[in-house]
Amino acid sequence: MERFRNNRNSSKSNNVSSWLCSMGDKKIMANHVYFTIQIEGIEDEQFNESIKQEKVTRKDYEGNPYEITEYVEIENQPFMEAVNKSFDEDGHLENSYDWYCNEIGAKWCHIEECQDGYLSGYSAWRQPHELVINLIEHFAKKYDTEVTASMTYEDEFRNFMGKQYYGSDKEGDEGWYGWEGDYCETDGDELLEQFKELYPSIDTEDEDFWHGEFEVEGEKIYPIEVVDELADDFWSRC
Repeated sequence: MERFRNNRNSSKSNNVSSWLCSMGDKKIMANHVYFTIQIEGIEDEQFNESIKQEKVTRKDYEGNPYEITEYVEIENQPFMEAVNKSFDEDGHLENSYDWYCNEIGAKWCHIEECQDGYLSGYSAWRQPHELVINLIEHFAKKYDTEVTASMTYEDEFRNFMGKQYYGSDKEGDEGWYGWEGDYCETDGDELLEQFKELYPSIDTEDEDFWHGEFEVEGEKIYPIEVVDELADDFWSRC
């Protein structure tokens, strides 16, 4: 069964970098974690003003150049302007690994879509928890208003998936700060257990399980589709 919890931590973790390093020792590859972030409390135009894009030249498979518009790297985005960082003489982020781990929540993170309060992309090993906190604090301070957010995230192999809520508060001379709220999580093993409860006669250890077709009481069952439906049901209840 998925886990519903309150408030993971009272503030940003100071051990994100070391945690990610230890995770790296256990993982065969740097799993992609896909995420979507929704910001509430500001106007779409206000959100879009803090998003920066640029035109860059790439080459296709035949080596021919073409121009494309991309989002600039997160460290150069206006919504991260107040976060401490330093650049070398060539304009590259110094200590980028540690900076991303501690200020974004993953050793790297890329934005794919970003508009009207909505931001999506993918990161390594872990959802960009600290990025959401920085986003909230940026908008709350810039517009002096309460800002909330939610983030859904899913590891590409469903080692974990979940949704978390965030908010902001104002405290005296300290000003606005972001906080993390309730979250719910599940994973592929728990979804598989739910499948077993629905269809105990199907052998989940069968080598053709994930891509096979099974029949139960005259009904054709496709496990991969059933598990996807169970995942969708989880999202709907978060």
